[in-house]
Amino acid sequence: MLLTERLVRHANTLTASERALADGLMRGYPDSVLDSASAMAAAVGTSASTVVRLFAKLGYASLAEVRREARGVVSTRLHSAGQRASATLGAHRSLNECIDDALLHDQHNLAATRDGIDLSVFAKVVECLSQPRGRLFVMAEKNSAPIGAYLVAHLNMCRPGVHDLSAGAPAVVDKLLWVEPPDVLLVFTIRRYSASALHAARHFRRQGCEVLALTDGPAAPVIEHASHWLQVHTANASPFDSYTAAFFLCNALVSAVAQGRSEEVSQALQRRDALWQGFQKDLVLDPVRPPNPAR
Repeated sequence: MLLTERLVRHANTLTASERALADGLMRGYPDSVLDSASAMAAAVGTSASTVVRLFAKLGYASLAEVRREARGVVSTRLHSAGQRASATLGAHRSLNECIDDALLHDQHNLAATRDGIDLSVFAKVVECLSQPRGRLFVMAEKNSAPIGAYLVAHLNMCRPGVHDLSAGAPAVVDKLLWVEPPDVLLVFTIRRYSASALHAARHFRRQGCEVLALTDGPAAPVIEHASHWLQVHTANASPFDSYTAAFFLCNALVSAVAQGRSEEVSQALQRRDALWQGFQKDLVLDPVRPPNPAR
């Protein structure tokens, strides 16, 4: 429940000074709660203790929790880090507050992502990722590239035929040339949404392939072309998206795929260990350098 909804619900329990404060917060929300308690109080001519008392009455554990909620609202309204900078960096926070704010946001992101998982959809995504037939293409571009790298590295140890589509537009086009069923595309995209991800998803569906999407909400254009999709929450105490919940969801998917293919994964990891031993024994020695005649 957002602050505005809590204020409406508790309207009859507020004192005169709390009502004046509530009115000011409602008119300027979410920006009105991004500053210090003293600044919020000064804006409506009341005291910082009234601010603290009001938030406690509304069920908030701390001012940091209120700010976390407000930054989440800002993040949903503004698409780029540049647009979010003035709102998320406006308050003068101590180093401890920066740490606590980051923790609070990620705890919320993790809980919201976990609570939002539809188990039937999750099962269908895992089934598509686990099928041994066809190839699995993974796409996550720009700032999301580490997500793609993580999925490619770990799913490759769980099943054959895993390919990375995050290397840039020309390479993507070449890799899409022979796409056909039962190939699968797994795409991770959050605002600002990648045009390449949308084009790839559209192409896979036109070829009759499954498209799996990990994204930050139902407004993502890729969902129109997705067979199944799962949502991650990315709110942060800075202008930049948090990927903590995204890695959590990827961890869960990899874990489920590995569990479902436990025998194949065990055999693959044994082969991998044997390969690593061979590579570690095959040391490359420095070539013998000819004497320098100038000496």
